[in-house]
Amino acid sequence: MMLSHRSSMFLRPMLGRVFENGGTMMKRFLTIFLTLVLLLGLFALPAGASSATLDTAAKKAAAFAVSSVPHPGAGDDWAVIGTVRGGFDTPEHWTDSYYRAIAARLQETNGVLSKTRLTEYARVVLGLTAIGENPRNVAGYNLLAPLADYDAATQPGVTSAAYVLLALDCGNYKIPTVEEGKTQATRPMYVDFMLGQQLSDGGWAIGSEEADPDVTAMVLQALAPYQESTPVKNAVTLGVNRLSTLQNDDGGYTSWGYDSSESCSQVVLTLCALGISMDDSRFVKNGKSVLDKLLTYQLPDGSFCHDDSFDAYATMQALCALTAAVRQAGGKSAFFTMTDVQKMTHPPQSGVTAHTSRLAETPAFTDTKGIAAQQAIETLAAYGVLNGMTKTTFEPAANLTRAQFAKIVVGALNLTPEYRGTFKDVAQSAWYAPYVDTAAAYGIVNGVGDGKFNSDGAITVQEAAAMTARAASLCGMDPVVEHPDTVLRAYTDASRVSSWARSSMAYCAASGLWAQGASALTPTRQITRGEIAQMLCGLLLRANLLQ
Repeated sequence: MMLSHRSSMFLRPMLGRVFENGGTMMKRFLTIFLTLVLLLGLFALPAGASSATLDTAAKKAAAFAVSSVPHPGAGDDWAVIGTVRGGFDTPEHWTDSYYRAIAARLQETNGVLSKTRLTEYARVVLGLTAIGENPRNVAGYNLLAPLADYDAATQPGVTSAAYVLLALDCGNYKIPTVEEGKTQATRPMYVDFMLGQQLSDGGWAIGSEEADPDVTAMVLQALAPYQESTPVKNAVTLGVNRLSTLQNDDGGYTSWGYDSSESCSQVVLTLCALGISMDDSRFVKNGKSVLDKLLTYQLPDGSFCHDDSFDAYATMQALCALTAAVRQAGGKSAFFTMTDVQKMTHPPQSGVTAHTSRLAETPAFTDTKGIAAQQAIETLAAYGVLNGMTKTTFEPAANLTRAQFAKIVVGALNLTPEYRGTFKDVAQSAWYAPYVDTAAAYGIVNGVGDGKFNSDGAITVQEAAAMTARAASLCGMDPVVEHPDTVLRAYTDASRVSSWARSSMAYCAASGLWAQGASALTPTRQITRGEIAQMLCGLLLRANLLQ
């Protein structure tokens, strides 16, 4: 068995001490040496790893990811992507936990994942697409919108542009219209930018005139779908050749002076994206492929080393690479080509069901005569969706609390109320507790941060619009508006609509759920009971849920 260079460097000073101290030290040395041999034997894998070896390694990596991230959230994107794209076993609601965590973070930060790095948005778009969720409407935010800003995507460098393009292409998404004053991006612009960054040696790097394997691999992954273009094909050919020449004699790669598993992972992902076999002669050195080398970094618990010790990021990158290799071996689409993902349908549990009219039970409200919301209130009351504040009054002008809205929307969608202990400020004994928890479980409402819901808080028009748009998704409708600013431009106070609510407000306005015949949206004003009745009645009618 061959010992690694690092192992021999470790043993050399030990040998000197052994011969200086005689037999006792010799016995100790032999014990340690044999232990090392056994451990290293666990890590050693034969050249040309079999499909069985690959599958086993991938399953172990996925199992480690799931066990170490029992409730995935923001920042756990690669663990989710690698596990889901491999079809590996996950606990019930594991991916739902990820989705809800992303939605909660967006709510807490007003839709801002990062003010400087679009890769934060790109990574989350990849994660959401992998689990079948729509990144164009998460808690009322379109996460593709920032990716339309060409300057913001390219200013950090070529890897930023690469990941932005990977995110846009993973679901074959249309690039949204950029906000006024920013440079509108197109796919050819991103491709041309990356081609313009190619070095004379055929590779890519950041801050260097010599190709870096990691950067080169990332760019090639993004360019892979565009090889019908001759300039792209030529650039890819040069890049692949450079990756081949950068490979070390042991099958691995060196980046920034380190031999690491991450470099191997990126190259494996690249070969899979380009449809190049793991045993392609260009990427086999001394009988060792890059996949063979990657597997030598795996520890007995399924995790991976960065260099010579456990590293969480290295583990998740390796998981993605192994998943890509497994998919390639199984004849499936490339790792980042997610058009094969089954779209998530909501709700996941009890389901949205239609209402049957109960006209005989309709209460007669004395305070709704002649108001704009009269018909909506009477319709929803006839179907048992809404109740009055008393037997004879509805109080249409009263403001709604967050708890009241939760009860109304759960009733509107015919969901089964269930207490889940989601929020620490919602006691199980509270009348609204099962409605709040159910609305949260279905992604209609979010908390206000620190694990709280703020049941008595008021709801603004734009908040109600965002919640109604989420409810529309549960009804099987698509509340995404490709050009929300075009819709909102018709209203005098469009500039007052918060960025996180613009898509939802545009949907409600365009579909007639809000501001019919009005010149203003009044987005920050508190919404009333009568107005929410109008919005939800319109939604249920459009979804054909009033029968």
